[in-house]
Amino acid sequence: MTPSASASESEDPQAAQKRAVLQAYNRFWEEQVKAYSRGDATGTEVAKYAAAQALSATKQDLSELRSQGIVTTGEPTHATSVDKLQADKKVPYAKLTDCLDSTGWKFVYAESQKPVDMPTNRLVRYVTEVEAEKWGNQWKIVTVTPQQRSC
Repeated sequence: MTPSASASESEDPQAAQKRAVLQAYNRFWEEQVKAYSRGDATGTEVAKYAAAQALSATKQDLSELRSQGIVTTGEPTHATSVDKLQADKKVPYAKLTDCLDSTGWKFVYAESQKPVDMPTNRLVRYVTEVEAEKWGNQWKIVTVTPQQRSC
């Protein structure tokens, strides 16, 4: 006899929704990495996975970096958990915590590809608090708040 749901899903009825919000968060970062590597969100799906403060902050960052001729190479890594999920709300809501590791994500000058000088005391692995909402069938990241503490 083959069970219709995995053991973990029967133990956690929200497992599918948690996977969906984590997938949206991962896609949000994949699209941000594309945008930051070219200094522009045009041609990416950032707006499909981000809204509100998260989208406006990304656009603002890109504008500031572009004005300085800065792009990125590489990409950050993540260890993300869903801390709260309210799938039954009118607008479903999730709160995530991410340990973002930016060690492999470098800021460089677009023309020369020379690295941008960064503060030696900056955190490269830090906690980020994230909020997401489900708009229609799509989870969207609405806030991304880096914390001043390492993980």
